[in-house]
Amino acid sequence: MAVEGHTLEFCLAEEADFEEVMSISGDVYGGIDYLPARYHAWIQDSVRRVILAKKKGQIVALVSVNIVDDGHTAVVEGLRVAPLERGKGIAGLIQGYSLNLVKDQFPEVKVRRYVRSGQLAPEILTKFRLICKQEILSVQFKAEDIRPKLEAAFTWLKESGKQWEDPVLLGASEAKRLFLSQRVVDEVLPGKAIIQDWVPYKPLESNLEKLVSQDFIWMADDKEEPTVLSLGTAPYRVPLGTGYHRLNIDIFGKQFPRARNQFLAQLQQRVSTLEGPIYCLLYFEPSIWQDMLSFCQTTLELHKDRDFGGQNLLEADM
Repeated sequence: MAVEGHTLEFCLAEEADFEEVMSISGDVYGGIDYLPARYHAWIQDSVRRVILAKKKGQIVALVSVNIVDDGHTAVVEGLRVAPLERGKGIAGLIQGYSLNLVKDQFPEVKVRRYVRSGQLAPEILTKFRLICKQEILSVQFKAEDIRPKLEAAFTWLKESGKQWEDPVLLGASEAKRLFLSQRVVDEVLPGKAIIQDWVPYKPLESNLEKLVSQDFIWMADDKEEPTVLSLGTAPYRVPLGTGYHRLNIDIFGKQFPRARNQFLAQLQQRVSTLEGPIYCLLYFEPSIWQDMLSFCQTTLELHKDRDFGGQNLLEADM
């Protein structure tokens, strides 16, 4: 395959490629890239294909395609192109190769899904269906600094009558039952999808089995008729700086007080076992953006670190 006079070679990624892959993606996401923490697990996953593009033997691009939804959906993740090779069409070529490979190896796949940040160009919406959008609030803090602020926030909310109700921790069976509930799917989940740290899943038994087996924190405002649910991903190391952890909290539902309560409870659960700097990404319903931002700024003294422009779930037929 010719690209600017050179030939691209495609192959599956291997353990030994890790350092070279990291060398082409060091500037991605400003130091909070998830790929270093996931690479090794990705290449061992039997229903995922991690593809490399090489030029003259050197890695110039990577993309991952994860097969979910009982084998019917291909989720495209982790696109990386070496800095000096960007803007040359390599991204489109490696994605095209990977999707063709997936169609050959997983013939039941019907659609592909992407989760992208930022403003969508008009031409994107001619190729993809926009399923839903979540807002993203990014904040930085040290675990030891945020713990007393969380305690003070809990005390203030409980004493002031600011619609405080203790969030409910969910076990695996409870999480599965609620996230598979038709009412929750129709009324609570954005676009009828469970978006876990940028990965979209349809609410299916097989997906929930996979999710509840991982080190996540599941919460609800009610065990029987929830209006807000949340999912906290286990923190992982990122390249931003020495000892930095990234923490992701996905909140589903439109009622701000209950979303706020679960944000605080999720945060408390995680920072109780961490030390040092944390980069937290909070994903939630766009209609409660201003309330959540104001609460973080005034009560927790946390300020938006960067503007991601929202989280968009896109879908197209294969």
